[in-house]
Amino acid sequence: METKTLMLPSPSSINQIYTELGTSETKLDLDVKILKEWMRKQPHLPNPDDDEKIIDEKRLKTFLLICKNSLEKTKVMLDQHYTIKLSAPEYFSKWDPTSPEIVKIMKLFCYVPFPNPTHEGHRVILHRIKTEDANNFVYDDHIKLIFMSLDIRVAKLDTYNKEIILYDCNNLSMNHVAAIIPNIKKVFESVFAAFPLRLHGIHIINTNSFVNPLINLSLSIMKKKVAGRVINHKSIEELKNYIDPSVLPLDYGGTYPKTSDEIIDDWHIELKKHREWFITQSSIVADNSKRPINSNNHLDNAMEGSFRKLDVD
Repeated sequence: METKTLMLPSPSSINQIYTELGTSETKLDLDVKILKEWMRKQPHLPNPDDDEKIIDEKRLKTFLLICKNSLEKTKVMLDQHYTIKLSAPEYFSKWDPTSPEIVKIMKLFCYVPFPNPTHEGHRVILHRIKTEDANNFVYDDHIKLIFMSLDIRVAKLDTYNKEIILYDCNNLSMNHVAAIIPNIKKVFESVFAAFPLRLHGIHIINTNSFVNPLINLSLSIMKKKVAGRVINHKSIEELKNYIDPSVLPLDYGGTYPKTSDEIIDDWHIELKKHREWFITQSSIVADNSKRPINSNNHLDNAMEGSFRKLDVD
């Protein structure tokens, strides 16, 4: 579903994505039917036929695409997606974009997709603290806003090839870093259990020396292949060497006819339009009391001991 805040890749770009993954719109529709039938047979997972707990077919298609058209990998991710919510309610419960807590964190932080995709169909995401003042910054709420934005893209609003993260450290203070580091283990475990992700690149700008421990910790989690896609830029101007200017807003050296603040405001309005959907989604979780004995909970290995290397393509 294309909106004014999120333009989809061109039909030719989408067809190219399908071709690279060996699928098509017809095959995706067939695979979605297979996944829904599989979910009906999993008593611990939400029933896709339940009118009160709508399972968006768009979510199933997006999971399939990001899982490289593998039904088995998609089944694992769907199981994890609904199960991880039980382990991290501070991130996945009470999703209401109009609540005082979320409205406040929207003023302090953003995790926002840029409206235009790249020519390859990648989606660029801006991750930025909006003010150096960390006194009112609630870490769990900022993670919740990330997951809300990611979830509605996956389930309703977006089609894309891979993700490109633009991490702007301009207002990141020592107090922010101090709040992030102790929690980063659970956040990484949660996001990569809940969502399949394919990262094309991570571009970091406006760093300071005290941000380095956070960057180094993040790099230590990543597989070498993924860590090699992290670029710490000396200036915003360098971004145009990696991201088409038509995607970047005016204040990031691009030609998209809005500033990042205008794009952020538009996206937050978009989130608020889907308030009822968010409230419903945050209540859809697995019921492990109904999990069959022979059902393998893949989170057992992912969430215990030292956390896994960042496993994204």
